[in-house]
Amino acid sequence: MKVRIDFFIVAVAIFFVTLHTEHAFSQQPSACQPNTVCVHPGDILKYSATLGRVNSSDTFSFGDMSDSNHIRVIEQNQANGSEIKNYTMILSLKTGYAQSEQDSSVVNPFFTVLASPITYNTTDASLIQAVVDFNGFKRTALVALHSSQNSTSKIEYDIQTGILLERHTSDIITVGDIPRVLDFTDKLIDTNIINSDSSGIQTALTNTVISIPSWVKNNAKYWHDGAIDDPTFAQGIQYMIKQGIVTIPPTQSGQPNPSVTIPVWVKNNAGYWATGDIDDATFVKGVQYLITSGIIQP
Repeated sequence: MKVRIDFFIVAVAIFFVTLHTEHAFSQQPSACQPNTVCVHPGDILKYSATLGRVNSSDTFSFGDMSDSNHIRVIEQNQANGSEIKNYTMILSLKTGYAQSEQDSSVVNPFFTVLASPITYNTTDASLIQAVVDFNGFKRTALVALHSSQNSTSKIEYDIQTGILLERHTSDIITVGDIPRVLDFTDKLIDTNIINSDSSGIQTALTNTVISIPSWVKNNAKYWHDGAIDDPTFAQGIQYMIKQGIVTIPPTQSGQPNPSVTIPVWVKNNAGYWATGDIDDATFVKGVQYLITSGIIQP
């Protein structure tokens, strides 16, 4: 999607270089070798996106193999019901880079699908595993969390297939000397590649223990509405975790860093959770971020 490339290249690049892939043999259309981009002719990925007030859709259609290591990809982008724009690229299944068919000098990493299965640095506190729902299927996702003074991002990839499931970023920009928050969300809405639960998902679900009393939603609502400030909410959640009132999956703690600002998406998630628009597991991802970033010390 062209509107997102420049805006999110830094956040996505941070995530991309953290992942560790290895060299692999060439991939045939009928099967996938480990550590290659696993897509085939006829595969489709459809995304919906929101950038500020602009809504758009993005569809990636995988065409013929030009050779055993390269596949043709057609990207169709439409913003706010405008004319559909088409872009064609040749994707290397071994390297994960795509070359524009219109301009051969344009070569970029194809962040929509990474080499699979995804391997990563398990000691990196900014990367956590989570069980997520995609169109009724339980999938094991790798969630990358990043925060700076003026930007936060959360990116989810399906570990088994390497497919981007969802990405959300919030950036503070200045318009006429007035700081504003610009949100971007990109979400996979349909694909023929994911059609079952992740392998081993039952074990993952068994190990994902979440228990949150319903009354905690009141605190989340007060915080989202501004009746409770950030430090008070963070301290309250920290206390409830330490006392066993709130139980979440094991999460590696980051170094204490009370100066880190709580991202907008965490606060938004609290409001959505309080009104029942998202489930406990999604809300807990925000709590886990507070732990890995050092805001909360359970």
